[in-house]
Amino acid sequence: MSKIEKQQEKIANLLKLISENPGLEILPMVDSECVQSDDYSCWMAVWGNARIDEYYSTDERIYFKFWDFEDVVEKFIDENCDEEQYKNLTDEEFEKIAEAEVEKYEWVKAIIISINPN
Repeated sequence: MSKIEKQQEKIANLLKLISENPGLEILPMVDSECVQSDDYSCWMAVWGNARIDEYYSTDERIYFKFWDFEDVVEKFIDENCDEEQYKNLTDEEFEKIAEAEVEKYEWVKAIIISINPN
């Protein structure tokens, strides 16, 4: 498959997701390797895959439910393990509570598009 055919396939998938989910935000995610540290303001990249996912954003970073849910649960556990209400729980009980709490976060459903290095 040629470079153009691959691009057309990815764009067709994106357009299908948009037509099937017109109310969703479209969130392009640019790979850090696309941006070169020089004096120019534009960099070349290519269309990556598009998918429906949910994201949760903090001051530190953006988390994607599909890829990062377990990391967010771990972070919750690390930040709350000394709290009195969790001290007498087993690891399994605490993890289930952490998963339930993380599910309550303000996850935003969106069309995520990967923008990859050329």
